[in-house]
Amino acid sequence: MPLNTSARLSATTKRKLGQLAGAIFVSGVLVAGLLFPVAGGLGVASNRAAAAVENVSSELLNGTVPEVTTMTDVTGRPIALLFDQYRFQVGFNDINPDMIRAIVSIEDRRFFDHDGVDWKGTIRAALKNSSTGEVQQGASTLDQQYIKNYQLFVLARTEAEKQAATETTPARKLREVRMALTMEQTLTEQARRERGLGPTEAKQEAKKQIITRYLNTVPFGNNAFGIETAAQTYFGVPAKDLRVEQAALLAGMVQSSSALNPYTNPQGALDRRNLVLDTMIANFPDRREELENAKKLPLGTLPQPRVAQQGCISAKNNGFLCDYALKFLAENGLSRSTVMRGGYTIRTTLDPAV
Repeated sequence: MPLNTSARLSATTKRKLGQLAGAIFVSGVLVAGLLFPVAGGLGVASNRAAAAVENVSSELLNGTVPEVTTMTDVTGRPIALLFDQYRFQVGFNDINPDMIRAIVSIEDRRFFDHDGVDWKGTIRAALKNSSTGEVQQGASTLDQQYIKNYQLFVLARTEAEKQAATETTPARKLREVRMALTMEQTLTEQARRERGLGPTEAKQEAKKQIITRYLNTVPFGNNAFGIETAAQTYFGVPAKDLRVEQAALLAGMVQSSSALNPYTNPQGALDRRNLVLDTMIANFPDRREELENAKKLPLGTLPQPRVAQQGCISAKNNGFLCDYALKFLAENGLSRSTVMRGGYTIRTTLDPAV
């Protein structure tokens, strides 16, 4: 089901969008910034964004992401991992609170207060970009980053779709704004209706869902997608057991997981980690001593990233059985591509005792 933004956007949200459009006029000149880099682009960008949002699948609201399918023997012992993206989803309560604090501090410090869009940051970015006539500074909230990552790593299947998800255009930026507002408003309303929560509690529940989805979606490099896999890949622990300095390292890596890879750029990763800790000190001054001490610690990653083998090759001597099981499933309506993204558990008849 497509998202009907015309129906879902509240009067307050529509007013803010109008204020955003009005705010980009400075001294009688249309600011050529974040959303609208050419003077005639406002109407065109707005129309294109509205059309694009109308066609977005309800998958975004459901938040389904590709997960690892595990093939086991008859006792439940894993014999093969099958995946397109190496990811294990976890819930909000399975993520260390310091991971939440770290990512909010470095990426979107007003996350728990705004309605999906940081209006102050957006206008500031528009003014900043006006001097270049290009879309450079984004002021994207975690909501907007989640939408971009979801489109890129979940919905996009072709190179053209991947390019569309990352293109630096006013239409995409405005589309993300509209989708972020719609998503947050919809999830808040669902929490209010389904759980009987008041407005404030419903909004906070929606925030928990969004940040959990974000952390389950983003790539952390070395083939690790999502926070649980990243915690295991770099530190050999579940996400709920991350220490604050470990959480800060991972939070810093989402900016560029390749450039900030702790194995190929340890100094860059360390500097970025400490920057995250500095933002946490600013946001949580009562923890200053603890966080200052954390800055003195080494990266503390595993000697090598814990990377899983993918596919039936990981079954080693049981590769033939793995291939046979996949063929059997395909003949019975469960395609290989579905298996590789579905997060299933496939229990075979292999008995290690025989």
